[in-house]
Amino acid sequence: MNFNDTPQRIRWATLAILVGVAILLSILDTTGNLDAALSFVQDPVAAVAGWTSARVDSFADALAGPRDLRVAREEIARLQARIDELERENEELREVQGEYQLLLDLFNRARQTPDYRRLTAQVIGRDTSPSLRSIIIDRGSDDGVRVGMPVESARGLVGQVFRTTAHAAQVVLITDNASSIPARLGNSRATGVLHGGGLGGSMSIDWIDLKYRIEPGEVVLTSGLGGKFPPDMVIGRVVEVERREAELFQRAIVQPAVDFEALEIVFVITDFEPIDTDVFSAPPGN
Repeated sequence: MNFNDTPQRIRWATLAILVGVAILLSILDTTGNLDAALSFVQDPVAAVAGWTSARVDSFADALAGPRDLRVAREEIARLQARIDELERENEELREVQGEYQLLLDLFNRARQTPDYRRLTAQVIGRDTSPSLRSIIIDRGSDDGVRVGMPVESARGLVGQVFRTTAHAAQVVLITDNASSIPARLGNSRATGVLHGGGLGGSMSIDWIDLKYRIEPGEVVLTSGLGGKFPPDMVIGRVVEVERREAELFQRAIVQPAVDFEALEIVFVITDFEPIDTDVFSAPPGN
């Protein structure tokens, strides 16, 4: 062994170690791990403890994961139940608001025409027969309801009492194809007889003289002629006019003011006595 070469080997080994350390420090600095390495060099015990603690925390989080997921699901279920409860309460409030608005409309209608005495009735049924458009109300002869009495809602004329029992009555709607009501138009003052269109048909006023200038949007009212209904009860509005100069008359299509499918509460006018004028339609002497 040549001991003269030993210092030389030591110097090369030292240089190689320094170069290796420099390269390692450069790599650690590039990868962002230099601080961790310096911490380990300064305090190896603390570094090992920190690494161990991080791994233990990760393991604990992994074990706690399912428990946290269960808690989250329980919280979601609780919140969903609360949302369902609030939605139900909102629906109930909307229902109450709708009932309040309906009663307010009925009150306003009664206040506008205080000359008549009215009996409030609930709609409890609808006739499904295609031959008769009618509703059933929960007031009858024991309540003072008689055949022929007019029936209205907050929006306008509904129909006329057709028959009664002690505690209920059948009301023929103005849309029934057998219904005929003397009517007057609000602006043009033209008069005529309003006929119901039946199931799926349109109400119309026929045989209107061409001298009247009728416009869509005109309000249609009862005229009071014939004695079946009080005058000036709202029926609906003109939505279309069929006018041909080559003919002698014109025709008005009428949209009812009342939504008959949504009727819940109606008024029976109990102090109006229909007048039977059929006797005057027969020739004298008969």
